[in-house]
Amino acid sequence: MRFIKPKDLTPDSLILDVRDYEEHEEESLAFEHEFEPLRTLKPEIFIKEHKLDGKQTINIICSSGGRSSQAAQMFEKSGYDNVAVVIGGMIEADYEGVPIVRN
Repeated sequence: MRFIKPKDLTPDSLILDVRDYEEHEEESLAFEHEFEPLRTLKPEIFIKEHKLDGKQTINIICSSGGRSSQAAQMFEKSGYDNVAVVIGGMIEADYEGVPIVRN
């Protein structure tokens, strides 16, 4: 598992938001991203649906980093090691000036 700063995310990054529906509805990254709450995340299905072969890093974000770490561990247990936790999550992303859409 690696760690990445929110400011290092780019529009080309594969980003997975694992927060709850309500949190995602309130605010989300302005970058294109995937959304699957941690409580319903099935790494094997995500990998298959996105045709991932292990070369592309899955950058996982939540509110502050706890759920992202759990999700990263789930992917690693499924055999997909190319995962990165976004340090500080959405809180840090906002602080660093990463574009965020608020509803």
